[in-house]
Amino acid sequence: QLRADSFILLPISAVEFRTAARFADQYELGLRAGDSLHLAVCANHGATLCTLDRRLGHAGTALGVKTILL
Repeated sequence: QLRADSFILLPISAVEFRTAARFADQYELGLRAGDSLHLAVCANHGATLCTLDRRLGHAGTALGVKTILL
């Protein structure tokens, strides 16, 4: 069961946008801009990305971002 207290809002700053751009520049990963930003936020805040998207999960692992493929 998902609960509201299971989530926290993380700020998105210029740092996350720069990190996302660096991730997106790795064209072999096939990341879209939004996916890159999600990974950047997780990377910069030490969060784990939970996803159903195999490509996103594999890209996260390749970039050193903790990911869980659901």
